[in-house]
Amino acid sequence: MNLTKRVGFLTGAAALVLTGGSFADTTSQETNQQLRARVADLESRLAAVEKGDNWLNEQRADEVRGLVRDVLADADTRASLLAQGMTAGYDNGAVIASADGNWMLRTNILMQQRFVLNTQDAGDGSVNPDDDRWGFENTRTKFILTGNVVSPDWFYRVDINVGSPDAVRAGDSRAGTQNAYLGYDYGNGWKVLLGSMKAPLLREELVEAQHQLAVERSNVNYIYTTGYVDGVALDYMGDQFHVTAALSDGLSSGQTVWSTPDTEFALTARVEWLAQGTWDQFTDFTSPNGDERGILVGGAIHYESLEDDPGTGLPDADIFILTVDGSFEFGGWNGFAAFIYTDLQDLLAAGVDTNALGLLFQGGYYLNDNWELFGRYEWSDFDTVGVEDLSIFTVGVNRYFAGHNAKWTTDISFGLDEIDADLTALGPVGATGAITGFRADNPGEDGQVVIRSQVQILF
Repeated sequence: MNLTKRVGFLTGAAALVLTGGSFADTTSQETNQQLRARVADLESRLAAVEKGDNWLNEQRADEVRGLVRDVLADADTRASLLAQGMTAGYDNGAVIASADGNWMLRTNILMQQRFVLNTQDAGDGSVNPDDDRWGFENTRTKFILTGNVVSPDWFYRVDINVGSPDAVRAGDSRAGTQNAYLGYDYGNGWKVLLGSMKAPLLREELVEAQHQLAVERSNVNYIYTTGYVDGVALDYMGDQFHVTAALSDGLSSGQTVWSTPDTEFALTARVEWLAQGTWDQFTDFTSPNGDERGILVGGAIHYESLEDDPGTGLPDADIFILTVDGSFEFGGWNGFAAFIYTDLQDLLAAGVDTNALGLLFQGGYYLNDNWELFGRYEWSDFDTVGVEDLSIFTVGVNRYFAGHNAKWTTDISFGLDEIDADLTALGPVGATGAITGFRADNPGEDGQVVIRSQVQILF
């Protein structure tokens, strides 16, 4: 009990005694004794309370000391974990990293759930007797793992798609492991990459699937792309120029063993000039309202000498691909154009030199901050007797709920000429597979229509 309480009790007792004295003349001796007894009782109770109060104070102090010990122990544990590098959070992906940043794992997940309806005329001698075909597919459910080890200079990337197992061409599946490379950052814009990666050739192929304008990349892209390759690349990015050169096992060689008969060697080089804007804004094809003006011009070459291996029947052929492209963003609308030229020597047959061409034009316009209209035209001349030119027009709409992190895309494509089944026999200039939603037309038929609708989330 504190001093104030003790004084209060004693004052009360004294008051009782004094009161008893002032009325001594009118009270009996017995009453006076009763008052003294009450004072004695109060004093006894006060002593007991004071004793108990001291005991409570000691117990409370022990409890506080125990609580402090527990808090300090917990703080030591947390400090130990921090010293070991255990930090976690969200930064453009789920991140686990050391406090000093030397060890880091970032996980992103891309999901693209798609509906496709394809309609075409059966005609006579039908290759595809079913005029109309539609269905749903899990086009991409991709785990993207990036980060660094030992220091921020040593970086890595692994992409694993568990979506639909569609192959663009033999050896170029868009399911399973795709990117799988490590690299070292030398600073001042210089990097080296080693492993499975996309060859630095077509810009449309190099822009990530989640950052496309339409539901899927163009047929022209998949016909002429070199896809994923196994190799090594040197990359430089400055304020205005981005240069990448790669030595690889050749087109569609990603995730193959070293002894696979494919090419003697393959070289790919790409140069990009940032005439206006920032590099970050050209990681996609769109340009929302309010974005700054940007212009990016690029060009690339690919040369590949195939092995003449009797065990596989591959001819000693050469593949040369040249492309130039331009990307334009003007805050509310965007445009992209690409030209592709190929020189295929002895690839289709001995002594046959084929020069195929491809063109692509696309653009988008924002109606407001959330809705975007877009259109695309693609054309290709395969320079092959009996193979029709490719001519496809596409229009569509994007609804952005949270940028590329949550969006819905729907488009409709019209095949203006026959989609030729012989595309499957053109080697690196090959069929696009079901990933674009198109099928080979029946002989003499054209006017194929493809409707695609896709919901995408990225986190």
